[in-house]
Amino acid sequence: MTTYDITARQAVVASLLRLGGGQSPSSAHVNRVAALYGVTQRTIYRWLRDPILREALAPVPVGIRRRGFKITTMHLTVIADEQNARSAWRRLRDAGEVECSYATFMRALDNCDPGLREAAIHGFKGLVNNRLYLKHTPPHRNHTFHLDHTILDVFVWPSHREKSPIRAQVTVVVDGYSGLIHAVPWKTDVNGDMVAAALVEAATERDYYGVKVGGVPEQVVLDNAAAHFGPAMRAGAQNLGWLLSPTHPYSSWQNGKAERAIGLLNQRLANRAPGATDAGTTRKNMRRHIPVTQMDRLDPNTVWSWKAFTLALREVVDDLNRNVPVERLGNQTRLAVYAKDPTERHPIDASIAVQSMLHTAERTYQATKNGIQYDNRQYVSADVQFGRRYLVRYLPTLRDSIHLYTANGQYVGEAFEAGSLPPKARAKFMAARAQQERAATAIEHGVVAARRHFADAVNAQVASTDDDGADEVGPSLTAEINARATQPRPRLPRVPARPTPKTDPATESWLAALDDEDA
Repeated sequence: MTTYDITARQAVVASLLRLGGGQSPSSAHVNRVAALYGVTQRTIYRWLRDPILREALAPVPVGIRRRGFKITTMHLTVIADEQNARSAWRRLRDAGEVECSYATFMRALDNCDPGLREAAIHGFKGLVNNRLYLKHTPPHRNHTFHLDHTILDVFVWPSHREKSPIRAQVTVVVDGYSGLIHAVPWKTDVNGDMVAAALVEAATERDYYGVKVGGVPEQVVLDNAAAHFGPAMRAGAQNLGWLLSPTHPYSSWQNGKAERAIGLLNQRLANRAPGATDAGTTRKNMRRHIPVTQMDRLDPNTVWSWKAFTLALREVVDDLNRNVPVERLGNQTRLAVYAKDPTERHPIDASIAVQSMLHTAERTYQATKNGIQYDNRQYVSADVQFGRRYLVRYLPTLRDSIHLYTANGQYVGEAFEAGSLPPKARAKFMAARAQQERAATAIEHGVVAARRHFADAVNAQVASTDDDGADEVGPSLTAEINARATQPRPRLPRVPARPTPKTDPATESWLAALDDEDA
């Protein structure tokens, strides 16, 4: 029988393991190899079980060498201190810690863990950018909301009263399962109150092109920006039972869906809009669409107005949600995937969400004849009384109305902007004012009738007295006046208001609402 050395036997074992895909080969392969080498099948199986032959074939893991120089934590500490590989090698060699050449030292450095190597050079940011993470995929819609905000690469004109343009800001809330995008634009720097308002909008149920969207998420993923942890945000999330899941520092990929949505908005909207800041430069190294150095000299006609920008933003978001297919979703649109998911939604009532996320103004505001002036707007309500001071609570996204509280924290009611009163609020306001007019009229009639009655009584007493006894009547008349002044008055009858016939519900007036209240 032919004898084979260890190298030949290792080659036989290697070929059989390759045929078996790293596992035990099939009997057919063993028979063919045994016939080829002129040995029995038992011999082949004995070679396969030999640990020496199999160990020689074991792959060497990346970053691990069986023999020779290896980088340790102490070496990486010196590299972190020196911030230079060659100077670190010289320092270690002079200290007697290494005896290898610089080339060997660099090969060992290349073979060590990339995360530790980058951590030694760049710190924690280098560590988190060079290690593996477990990917989390939300199991259903409304499971995870990804939230982030940014300053878009576009200048817009905020209003006709402003003298210079601003960089528009936007907060995005993305459903982790379907990628459905909800965007809220802002004119000023984003703070915790604005973030809370954006979450309220995303969680409130609404009809979105025939699909009911919105609902309470199980968790909200956001980065560790200070704007995400304001008092209103923390208190509101706790009241609504939401879990805040901040990402790790320098780990933007953990909130990748929100980052991707912001990138799409910049790519499809900001970079293609008038006033774009990142759409090329001119020969003079100036922005192509902002050819001035001082913003107050910019022509307002060369950029979007705020209303035009918000309309364009809405169109882009709707196009991304309804028309753009996503590869990871099976080339389906975001809205279609959201609508097909059978998971039950748990939408939150708008009033509950608003009350949970309301932000309290820093001071109280006094009601004037025009209502309550707050943020250059006038708000009126049927429950507001002239001259009293109220605490104002509001949401930045719902500035058409504010909520009023007394200084003791008792809820008063909702006040609306004077120029955009809803029909029901207007009817209630006019009814309250009419009730006030009726009460004032009743007071007027009552006091006039009382004075007339008193005058008639005194005049009658004076007329029945003899003119010769005028001096004696004086004291008694004074006593009578004082007695009548202290005498309890009977309750005056109520002055009824003239009824007004009701109209149909479509044209019901505030007088008709007043009749209902009287009934």
